[in-house]
Amino acid sequence: MSKISQAHKVDGYKLDHISQYVKGTELVYSNMTPRSDRLARVIREHFNGKVVFFGLQYAIKKMIADWNGTFFSKPKEEVIKKYSRRIKNYVGPAKGEKQIEAMSKLHDLGYLPLQIKALPEGSRVDMKIPVFTVKNTHPDFFWLTNYVETYLSCMVWPACNAASLSEQYWLTSKRFAKITGAGDFWVSIANHCFAARGHRGEEDAMVSGAGHLLFSIGSDTLWSIDFFEEYYNADSDKEMIACSVNATEHATATQRIEFFGSEVESVRDLIKNIYPTGIFSYVSDSRDYYGFISEGLKELKEDILSRTEDELGLVKFVIRPDSSPKTPLEVICGDEDALIGSPEYKGSLEILGEIFGYTLNDKGFKTLNPKIGIIYGEAITLDMQNEIYVVMVSEGWCVSNVLFGVGSWAYLEDSSRDSYSFAIKGSHSVVDGEGLSMQKTPKTAANSKTSARGLLRVEKEGDNFVLHDQQPWEQESQGELKVVFEDGLLYNETSLSEIRNRLWNN
Repeated sequence: MSKISQAHKVDGYKLDHISQYVKGTELVYSNMTPRSDRLARVIREHFNGKVVFFGLQYAIKKMIADWNGTFFSKPKEEVIKKYSRRIKNYVGPAKGEKQIEAMSKLHDLGYLPLQIKALPEGSRVDMKIPVFTVKNTHPDFFWLTNYVETYLSCMVWPACNAASLSEQYWLTSKRFAKITGAGDFWVSIANHCFAARGHRGEEDAMVSGAGHLLFSIGSDTLWSIDFFEEYYNADSDKEMIACSVNATEHATATQRIEFFGSEVESVRDLIKNIYPTGIFSYVSDSRDYYGFISEGLKELKEDILSRTEDELGLVKFVIRPDSSPKTPLEVICGDEDALIGSPEYKGSLEILGEIFGYTLNDKGFKTLNPKIGIIYGEAITLDMQNEIYVVMVSEGWCVSNVLFGVGSWAYLEDSSRDSYSFAIKGSHSVVDGEGLSMQKTPKTAANSKTSARGLLRVEKEGDNFVLHDQQPWEQESQGELKVVFEDGLLYNETSLSEIRNRLWNN
């Protein structure tokens, strides 16, 4: 649990909004909505125009734990002294008294007087459809609705972005699997998360890794498994949350090359004495990649083919190119500008096919000997993934011969709140017992930033969600937005298996 009080996790400009709401305000009602996918990175020809909603339950569980742990469970004098010091040193010693008094009253109340209603996580949501609404449940705390905006926004949109990007990789793999005859299991491992080290801190890596795992079971972000067990009722004893394999990195590969004096002898020791069974991935570019796969693997062929299945019935030696003079495409499929007949000209697939052989599957595509394969984890963007598959098809290769590692670049480059223009905006309030709706309608961005108005109801019509705004309270209580948090308690919990079921089977 963080030692930073949840009361401090707010944009500083909000600290006196309690004074800006008109006198007599009793309720503020807001919603979080993806407004535009104009900046989203997608493969447009199969993009469905939707964002994957994910991460709210995680945000709520952390919110409950942190407010209870850093605020409500602490002595009032200690909490308010700390809060007062933070505000007065920030906006000035003569300011902030009204907000400090309100926070004191909140501590007396002993819980967060909010209600959050949300669509089911794992829903594919069109632009301009609210994914959740939030309102205060006690009239004294109308200011709290948008006080928590900062926290909820920064916790939820990154998870949605990661899940939506993971879906794009999954859809591309799924499409080419159907074309070339790759199996369903391959689709679930075709894109492997290598992103953790490149993220901006451990929580960012965990959330990104969790979004990845909605569509893939392949990941090296180990603590994303803890994420799902902690926040989404998963159990790795009973279900496959994520998996990986034994693999080298350059530190181990280069040390061994120096020790054995030969990369071939180093690998021979690895596959005969350390990993004689199962799947083993070897990073293959520490010295001379093309020399290793075109000549070294010939020397290792019988050792590789003599490896046996592990207790799961799996066996494969996987080479991992990790750098390229141009792009991963040429390394995998060959460089037409290279010397004809050279390893660079042939590419990895053709070289492995020549050494280990291949068969034709039911759709007539070449499939390498099952004891050899490739995983490539450098610069695999959505466009590069698609381009490699296209060339593999043109050369007659089934896409199942290759796995891709998805790195942090994919999840971070041009990925921000603006990717789907997520925003939390107020749409309704109550002043002295009378409803007062509000709406953002900027002339400078009417098409992209106009917000919903009034109380909201979302209904499911076929594969789409439809927004009905300016609803009476009776109608607002209906529809697909269900209570997930109220007055400090969590409701209608969902699980990883339920989310995956919504996404994989629809």
